[in-house]
Amino acid sequence: MLTDLRIKNLALVDDLTIQFGPGYNAVTGETGAGKSIVIGALGLVLGERADRTLLRDGSEQCSVEAIIDVTSLGDDFHAHLEESGVEPCEEDQLLLKRTFSGTGSNRQFVNGSPTSLTVLASVGEWLVDIHGPHDHQSLLKSVRQLEILDAYGDLAQQRRAFANKVDERASLIAEKTSLIVDEDAYERELDLLRFQVNEIEAAQLQPDEEEGLEQSYQRATNSARLAELAGEAKLLINGAEPSAEDLINNAGRSLQQMADLDEGAGVLLDQQSQLREQFSELATAVEDYAERLNLDPEQLRLIEER
Repeated sequence: MLTDLRIKNLALVDDLTIQFGPGYNAVTGETGAGKSIVIGALGLVLGERADRTLLRDGSEQCSVEAIIDVTSLGDDFHAHLEESGVEPCEEDQLLLKRTFSGTGSNRQFVNGSPTSLTVLASVGEWLVDIHGPHDHQSLLKSVRQLEILDAYGDLAQQRRAFANKVDERASLIAEKTSLIVDEDAYERELDLLRFQVNEIEAAQLQPDEEEGLEQSYQRATNSARLAELAGEAKLLINGAEPSAEDLINNAGRSLQQMADLDEGAGVLLDQQSQLREQFSELATAVEDYAERLNLDPEQLRLIEER
């Protein structure tokens, strides 16, 4: 029910506030008294198109405000407000406001929240019917006719359940559409995956191969220095004068003489003999290592590519 209507700077009206009581209200007066201004103001605040010629002379902006008691409206109306992004009604009071200026700017508010003219008009369709020549009437709209028919049949619950099913179906259709892949894009992706699989298979990768490759790469890149160091080590073991083997052998002769004089020194002679064998094995191992070093640049290139 419309309880309050305030009009500012509309046509001949400077500032007018009308309060309506419960039940039937009548606004009467002779022709030209301004009854149509009230109806026009109500249409504006319900979302009708604004005409700047309605501005009061000397005014730059017009505004219309309405307070409507929505106690008798059902849950569907409040659900419509929520779906439209409008703040809920406090104490079942719906607040509407519409302003427009001579420059053509329009602003509209529902429950204090700015909104679009389309939303304002959709809310207005729930509230008021204006019956007159060439005026809009909700009974002529098929959507409103269906709502009245469903309300008469007490089908609000079934209607909401059906609406939920419709929304669910639309969501599934949208999800299905998102899953459909363009066939050309699918084939291109498949060709790329086939190429990558063939490339991986052709590489014949082996477990832990990378670690071995790292060692081979380090050895190949430092092969010249390694060969130099191996030669120095081999020279110190058995190539220099005196070499490590010469020193050990000289020590062995002294230990042999000690063992001839004292059987207890035989243990020292055994240790010297083991050390001589270890140095001989070390010399052989160093020589084998030096021979295995590969100074071929092509081999290094192959390792880098691998």
